[in-house]
Amino acid sequence: MGTAKRERQKANRQIRLEELAKEARKEKSKRFALRIGLVIAAFVGLVAALWWLNSDDDTATVEPASTTTVAASAGSTTTVDPNAPTTTAPAKPEVNIPATLPESLVITTLVEGTGEAAKVGDTISVHYVGVLSADGTEFDNSYDRGEPFSFVLGQGSVIEGWDQGLVGAQVGSRIQLDIPAELAYGAQQKGSVIGPNSPLTFVIDVMAITPA
Repeated sequence: MGTAKRERQKANRQIRLEELAKEARKEKSKRFALRIGLVIAAFVGLVAALWWLNSDDDTATVEPASTTTVAASAGSTTTVDPNAPTTTAPAKPEVNIPATLPESLVITTLVEGTGEAAKVGDTISVHYVGVLSADGTEFDNSYDRGEPFSFVLGQGSVIEGWDQGLVGAQVGSRIQLDIPAELAYGAQQKGSVIGPNSPLTFVIDVMAITPA
């Protein structure tokens, strides 16, 4: 009898230990679920706070970064600097050669610019394309090189047709110069394309002007 009793007590303790272990696992699962719930709630709260802040920013009034304004409709005024350089190179233009070869310098403003007119002694920065006036054969352009060409106006560093034709040019203007041979390279052969006594036609975009 004593042995049977001890066996029952041992069995009862084993059952009790298993019940305690099961309760401990349940309690651990509850605590884990509670932590997950708290993490989810915190995440939802953070998302809601960020949404509220963004929606508040969307309705806020933004002050302009500078005093420069651009007219958006008829009647608006502008305070842009008319002498500011044009930083973005325009697309390379097509050149329409003159109907007859130029016998004197012909200056045609294709696009009006803004700001003060270029004067002799000013440094002028331009993009250009040059062709033969006779048949439109291109011999040079700066657009493909991606860099404007700069020179001092009226100092003989370029052909005379440029020195004369770009006086009065403004930043942002596009100008066509039809130049007779005597204001270009005269009787000289210039490279493999420009022969002696060749009239030349240029389309020039004025990018910047630096006063003397």
